[in-house]
Amino acid sequence: MDFKKKLKTRLYWGISKIILGVLIIVGANVLWQNIEGLWGIGLGLTVAGVVNLRNYFLITKNEETIKKQQIAESDERFIAIAHKAASITFSVYTTVSAITIIALVVMDRGTLAVPIGCSAIFLILIYRISYVIISKLN
Repeated sequence: MDFKKKLKTRLYWGISKIILGVLIIVGANVLWQNIEGLWGIGLGLTVAGVVNLRNYFLITKNEETIKKQQIAESDERFIAIAHKAASITFSVYTTVSAITIIALVVMDRGTLAVPIGCSAIFLILIYRISYVIISKLN
């Protein structure tokens, strides 16, 4: 994928996060009687989207910064760090999810454990599917 298309994709993801975050905030306040957890998730998504937009506009302000960013992101060290960070994030999330599920079941709060378990299983499923696809492409 050409780098400018990659940047546009990041822009669209940022806009999507903002829209989804605002919809969750509105839904939490209007439809779901002010559920605080959803409000926080909506705010987090909105902030993440704004950060994505800010980064997009900082990178695309001129051709020189686009070229510098492209060089930085195609550097082998950057790629290795990004892969290692993703791997650590995956491992930590699945481990924390498993510990949380066990703790909730022990505290007789098994119904709270179900969505956490589903999200961890969904993440593992995405990992396996993407692993198979990427291994076949390479």
